[in-house]
Amino acid sequence: TFSATLKFKVRDCDPATGEPDTDDGYEDDYTLEDVEISVADHVQRVARSNFAAAWDELGASNELEDTFALSAMNTLEEAVSQITQFLGMHPCDRSDRIPDGKSAHTLYLAGTYRGGHEVLVRAKLALADGVTMQLTVRSDNAEVSEVIASAVG
Repeated sequence: TFSATLKFKVRDCDPATGEPDTDDGYEDDYTLEDVEISVADHVQRVARSNFAAAWDELGASNELEDTFALSAMNTLEEAVSQITQFLGMHPCDRSDRIPDGKSAHTLYLAGTYRGGHEVLVRAKLALADGVTMQLTVRSDNAEVSEVIASAVG
């Protein structure tokens, strides 16, 4: 979240011509609403027709993995929706749809991070007193993998 302030110079103008008067005027500012920038603002959604092939192609050289307890989420559907929205990535292989009665699910996401870096995410979700997520991120750039993984934590 960033604070935003508009800084400007106030000068009187001739109402007939619209031309500014010769005086220098004075400096003023106006506080604007805060600007919030999230990970999703840096990611473009990209559809992958074959997530497994893209996952294998990227390889594990820039892979990061971590486990998170999503205690504020009570269903797998809610977790899938929130994770997809938060990361700003495209769900692949229809993994955004969860069959009825499941207590575990794997979500596959794809996107392109700022600068043209391909990013793939595999989120293994399990439902038990909230949702537990094992998040694995692969990218063609180690720093991008770190940004995506740390944004969740």
